[in-house]
Amino acid sequence: MPLVKLPNGTQLFVDSDDPEEIRKATEKSKRRSSGDSGSGLGEIGKAPIAGLIGAAQGAVTLPTTVADFVFDTDVTDNVNEFFESVKPDVEGTAGKTVEMLFQFGVPGLGTVKALSGLSKAKQILAVGAVDAAVATDNIDTFADMFDKESDEERIKNLQGREAAAARFKERLQVFAETSTFVYGVPKVLGGAAKLAGGGLDLAAPYFNALAKGVDNKFGSVAAADKADKSTWDWLRKMFTYGGEYQQTAKNNRAIMDVTQAQKTYATNIASEVGDNMDKVQITMLQAVQKGGKLNADDSLELVKSITAYRTPLTVVERNFPSLSGNAKKAKMIQIQNESLKKIESFEGKGNKIDYEALGITRIDEETGKVIIDSNNKISEVLKNNRELFAQEQTLLYKLIADKNSVPGLVLDKQFKEELKRNIGMYGTTLYRQIIDKGNFKPAPEVYERALNKIVEVFDLNNKSKNPRSAAENIFKQISDPETFKVSGTEKTQELLANNIIPTGLLKGKKLKSLPEIREAMGEITPLNYKKGSEWKTALEDEAFAATATMTKIATLVGDIKAFDDIKALNDLAKVRGTTSFLKSADDLEKLGVETKELNGKLLPDVNVIDPLSKTGEKVTYIKFGPKQGSLEDMYAPIDFVKALEETSFNITKNVPDILANTYKGLLGLKTVGQYNKTLLSFGAHIRNNTSVPIMAMMNGNLGPSGNFVDAFKKSFAGVLDPRGKTKYQAPIKDSKSYGINVSRGFQLEEIADVGSYATQNVDLIDKLRQKGVTAQLQKVRNVALKPVERVYTGSDNAARWVNWNGEQSKLAKAIVNSSDNAVVPVVAVKNFTDPVIRELIELGPAGKEAVVNIGKLKAAGDDVVERFIKGEGADIALNVTPTYSRVPALVKLLKFIPFIGNFTAFPAEIFRNMGNTLQRSIKELASSNPELQKIGMRRITAALGTTVALPAGLVETGKLLTGAEQEQIDAYKRSFAAPWEKTATMIPTETDSAGNITGFVNYSYTNPYDFLQRPVRAVLNAVAQGNRNEASLMNIVGNATIDSIGEMTDPFLSTSLGANAVLEAKEGKTSTGRNIFNESDVLGTKMQKQFLHVFNAIAPTALPVTFEVDAEGTQIVPKDFITAVASLATGKKGAISPRGKPIDVAETMVSAFTGIKVVKPQIDRSLYYKAAEAKRAIRETTNEYNRLLRSNNERDAQDFVQGYINTNEARYNSLRTLYTAIEDARTLGLKDYEIDEQLKIAKVANRDMVMLGIFNPSEVNEDVLDFALQGTERKAAQPVPIGDLASTQIDLTGQSLQGQFIDPSVQSNRPSTTRASDVLRQEELNKILTGKP
Repeated sequence: MPLVKLPNGTQLFVDSDDPEEIRKATEKSKRRSSGDSGSGLGEIGKAPIAGLIGAAQGAVTLPTTVADFVFDTDVTDNVNEFFESVKPDVEGTAGKTVEMLFQFGVPGLGTVKALSGLSKAKQILAVGAVDAAVATDNIDTFADMFDKESDEERIKNLQGREAAAARFKERLQVFAETSTFVYGVPKVLGGAAKLAGGGLDLAAPYFNALAKGVDNKFGSVAAADKADKSTWDWLRKMFTYGGEYQQTAKNNRAIMDVTQAQKTYATNIASEVGDNMDKVQITMLQAVQKGGKLNADDSLELVKSITAYRTPLTVVERNFPSLSGNAKKAKMIQIQNESLKKIESFEGKGNKIDYEALGITRIDEETGKVIIDSNNKISEVLKNNRELFAQEQTLLYKLIADKNSVPGLVLDKQFKEELKRNIGMYGTTLYRQIIDKGNFKPAPEVYERALNKIVEVFDLNNKSKNPRSAAENIFKQISDPETFKVSGTEKTQELLANNIIPTGLLKGKKLKSLPEIREAMGEITPLNYKKGSEWKTALEDEAFAATATMTKIATLVGDIKAFDDIKALNDLAKVRGTTSFLKSADDLEKLGVETKELNGKLLPDVNVIDPLSKTGEKVTYIKFGPKQGSLEDMYAPIDFVKALEETSFNITKNVPDILANTYKGLLGLKTVGQYNKTLLSFGAHIRNNTSVPIMAMMNGNLGPSGNFVDAFKKSFAGVLDPRGKTKYQAPIKDSKSYGINVSRGFQLEEIADVGSYATQNVDLIDKLRQKGVTAQLQKVRNVALKPVERVYTGSDNAARWVNWNGEQSKLAKAIVNSSDNAVVPVVAVKNFTDPVIRELIELGPAGKEAVVNIGKLKAAGDDVVERFIKGEGADIALNVTPTYSRVPALVKLLKFIPFIGNFTAFPAEIFRNMGNTLQRSIKELASSNPELQKIGMRRITAALGTTVALPAGLVETGKLLTGAEQEQIDAYKRSFAAPWEKTATMIPTETDSAGNITGFVNYSYTNPYDFLQRPVRAVLNAVAQGNRNEASLMNIVGNATIDSIGEMTDPFLSTSLGANAVLEAKEGKTSTGRNIFNESDVLGTKMQKQFLHVFNAIAPTALPVTFEVDAEGTQIVPKDFITAVASLATGKKGAISPRGKPIDVAETMVSAFTGIKVVKPQIDRSLYYKAAEAKRAIRETTNEYNRLLRSNNERDAQDFVQGYINTNEARYNSLRTLYTAIEDARTLGLKDYEIDEQLKIAKVANRDMVMLGIFNPSEVNEDVLDFALQGTERKAAQPVPIGDLASTQIDLTGQSLQGQFIDPSVQSNRPSTTRASDVLRQEELNKILTGKP
C-alpha cells in the first residue's frame, strides 16, 4: 500500500496501487481537512463577543487612522494590538460568519432603527457608512477575493501615512459594497420569491385533476367503512378526533368541536376575571411595599370595597335583609357606586396608590410622552370585571328566557326573576366545606356557635332528648356536599336563588339568615375579616369568589350554547353534505319505529335499524330529557348520548385501596418526572420556541402572513406580570374564543390531567389538605412555577397563533382575488353556528360539502367576512398545530398507565397534523376555485420542504462547512450512535485537522416533524444493513418492517421516565450499561445509590447539581453549566468538569441558552463497548453449545454438528457487527493501533483476525468434549462425531466478516477466498491433525 504525503504534512495510507484510487483518496482527505477545527458551537458562542469588540475596534481606529494620515504616525497599530489582545479568537466558517453578523449587523440595524424616518436611499447610505466605520484590517471585501494576499497582511508591511491610506481605501470599498448589497439583495430575493411563488401558482391548476382523484379516494375509504363497519367502528372511535361520536354519520368532528368549545368557554371567561384579579393583587402589593403609603388597614378596607362593588346583593342581604323590590335594587346601586368611589379615593398622584410612582405607565403613541396606564388602574380593572359579569349574566338570561330547563338545572320562575333583577349585582357565595368536600374543619368556638344556632332554630331543647347530638347531625347534613346534589346533578348554592338549601331537614331555609352556620361552613368572603393584617388572605378570597362566580355562570352558558349548537349542526346536516344524527319522534315514526307509550308519553329509548349494517343490526336510540335544553324530546344513538354525558374516568374503581394508592403513587412519579423534564428544563423551553417557526413553515405560514413577531408578543403578554396583557386584551380574548389561545400548554395539559387523577381520593393528600399543607404549596406554585407554566404555554399558543394569522391572510387574499360567482368551503363549526353566516351556507356543486358564495359573503358586510375568515383560519390552525383537546381518545388513555409512554399526546398530534396538512392541501388543489388551488400548491410544497428538504439541506450545509463526508455520518449512526440517534438527523458541526468529525448536532430534537421520518429512516437503515450483510429480500423486508413499527410505537410504548429509573435502580445498571451500585456495596449504600439514581432521573433539568455517592458519602456535583458560569465569573481559563474532562465554556453557554447540544463522538470508548458486547454474546452462545455437550440424555450425532454450526453462526453475527464497527471506526479516524488497544482491553480473542475481517470459528472445549464422550450411571455417552466437527470447523474457517454466514451443510460451492483466509484454514487443519499449530 503506497504512503502518500499531503500538503499539510500528514501521511495517508491508500489501500490500492491504482493511481486513480490514490488520487480520489487524496482529494477526499483534502476536502475533510479543509473543514473547521475546534468546537463549532463553542466558536459560535465566542463569535458575538468578538464581533462586538471588532465593531468597537473599527470605530476607535477610524480617528486614529486620520491622525496617522495627517501626522505620518502608527498609532492605529498600537490600538489594534490592544483590541486583538482582548478579542476572543474565532475559527471556522460558522464562527466567522456569526462574528461578521455582530460586527456589522448590530450597528447596521441600530442605524436603520434610528434613521427610520429618512428615505430608503439615505438609510442605505447610512448603513454603508456605519459598516465602513466599524471595519477592521482583517475584513476582506469582494474585490479582495482576486488578490494574492489579504488586506491585513498587506497593511502590516506598510507604515505611517501609507498604511493609513490603505485603510481608508478598504473602508471605502466596504462602504461601496455594503450600499450595493443592501440595495440589490432585497430586489433579487424579492424577484426570486415572486418568481418561485408565481411558478407554484401556475403549477396549481395542473395538479387539480390529480388532487380530485386523490380526494375521491378519501370518499372510497369512507365507503369502505360501510362495507366493514364492525372493523372500523372501534378504530374510528379510539384513533380519530371525535371518534366518540362515531354513530353520528360523519358529523363526529363537528360535534367534538362543539363539546370542546363548551369545555373551554367557561375557562376562557373565568381566566380573564382571574387575570384582572391578579393585576389588582400585584398593584396592591406594590403600593404596600413601595413607600408604604397603603397600610394594612387601608388594604383590608379596599378589599371589602372591591367585594361590595362586585356583589352589592350580598351586602344588602346581610345588612338590609328587610328590603325588597325596587328599594332593594336602589340600595344595591347605591352601594355599588359608593364602593367604586371608595376604591377611586385611594388612587391618584401623591395618593396611597400613586400609579406614576409605582411605574404603572406607558408611552403615549401620539405624543411619545410617559403617561399613566389607565387601563391597569385598579378601578378600571374592576370596571372591566363588572362588565364581564353583566355581559355574561345578560347572555345567560337571554338563553334561558324561553326555556323551562337547561343542562343540569330545571328552571323556575323565581330563579329567572332573581337573575334578571340582579344582573351586574349578583355574586357567588362559596363555602370551604363544600369546595374541600367535607375536609374543612371550623374552629371549635365557631363550631359551637353554629350548633347553638341550630338548637335555637329548631327548638331542639324542647323537641330532642339530646339537643347537641341532634344539632351535630343537622350540621353534618348541611355541610355535606351531597346535600347540594339533586338527582345526580350538582346544585351548588350559588346557582339557587338566595342560597336556599335544596334537601334535608333544613330544606327551604336560607343560609343568608344563618350567619353562624355560614361561618362554620367556611364562608369565603372578605366581608368576614376584621384585622388589617389579614388583607392578603381577604384579597385571595375575593379573587377566588370572583373567578368561581364567573366559572359557574359561564359553565351554565357554555352548556346551554353547546346543546343549541348541536341542534343547529343537526338542522344544517343536508347543506353540510352529511345526514342528520338526531331523530324526532316523527322521524322515527316514518321509519316504522313506535315511540309512544299507551298514555301518549314518548318512550325513553327505542331500537332503530342501523343503515350501515348489512345484517339489519339495531341501534338503541335514547331520548333527551328536559335538562338537555334544545335537544329535549330528540332521540340520538346511545353511544352519542354517553359520549355527550362523558362519565368520569376511574381506572382504579374496583381495585383495593392499597393497590389503588400504589398505582396512583407510580402515576405521581411519572407526573413529577415529566413536569421536571419539560417545564423545569431550560432546553425544553428553547426547543418549544424554536419549533414554532418550523410548524409555521409546514403550512407555508412563516412569511409576513404569519406575523411571527406579533403572534409571539400576544402569546407571551403577561407571562411575568398579568398587567402586560392589558395592551393586547381584545385580540387575546378574540383568540381564546376561537380556541387558539389556551390557558395551559400542550405538555402541561397532559401532566395536569394525570396529576389531578393521581391525587384524587388519596388519604395522604386529603390529610395534607386538612392541615393546610396543600394550600401553602399552591401559594409557592403561584409565585415560583406559574410564570414558568405561562412561558411554556406561550410557546404553544404562539405556534397556533402564527398559523392562524397565516391562514387568515391567505384566505382573505383568496376571497379578494376570487370572482363573486366562486365559492369557498365551510368547515368551521364557529361559522355553522354563527346566525348570519349560517344563512349563507349552501351545498356545494359536487354535493359533498358546505360552501359559501363569495359574492353573497362580501355583500353581508366586512365584519361578517372577517368572522368567516377567522373561523375557517382557526379551524385549519387547530388541525395543523398540536392541540391537546383534539388528541384521540386512546392516546389520552395511555397517559394513565404509569409504566409506559412519555408525552404520548404530542407524537400522536404530529401524526394528526401531518395528515390534516396533506388532506387540506389535496382538498384545496381539488377545489374549483383557482385561488384555493394556489394555497394548496404552496401548502404541500411547504410541507415537503419542511419534512424532507430542510433536514437534508442542513446536513449538506454542515458537510460543506466542516468538510465531513456522508460515509462518516453513516458510519457514526450505524455503529456508535445512541439508539435515539440512529434514525435522527445528525448534522456535523466540527472536524479536526485530519477531517474526522468531532461533533454533531441532533436536529431531531428541534424539528417536531422529525418523528414522521424516523420510520422511513428505520426502513432505509434496515435495507442498507441488509444489503451490506447480503441478507435475503425477505429478511430485509422483515427487519425494515419491525424497525419501522418500533420507531412509530416507541413514544407510546417505551418505559416512562420514572418507571424506567425505578427498574434501572432495581437491576443496578442503566440501559447504557453503567453500574448504579457495586455488588460489594453494603445494603445501606446500595439503597442510597438507588434512591439518588431515581431522584436524578426525575429531578428538574434546571437543577444546577446532581447527587452522587462515593467512598466519602453523598456528594453534590455541579453540572457543567455551573462550572462554566464560575469560570466566566472568576476569569479562570481551562474549566474542568468534576469528572476531570475539559469544558468548552463558550459551547456550554451556547448550549444552555439555545437548547442545541453538541454530541461528541467517543469512538474509542464506544468501540470498547461494542467489543465487550460481542465477547459477551459469543460467550453466551459458546455456553449454550457446552450445555448441549453436557446433556444427560443421549442425543443424535447430527445434533452436535448442527449445534456447532448454529453456535458459530451466532458467533459470526456478533463478530460481523464488531468488524462493521471496526471499519466504521477507521472511517471516523481511529488508527489501527488504537482499535487494537480497545479490543485488547475488551479481551477479544483472535483480534488480529477480526481486524482483518476474517472469521475464526470457536474451538470445542476439550474438557467438555471428554465429559460428553464418557458415560456414567447418570448420563449417556454422547455420540459426538469428532471428525465431522473438525471438517465443519475447517469449512467455517476463513469466511469473510462481510456478507452472510455460509452454512457448510447447505452451501457446497465456496466463494473465492483471500490468501490470508487460505493460510488460516491450513493452520486450523494442521492443529486438528497434529495437535500442534
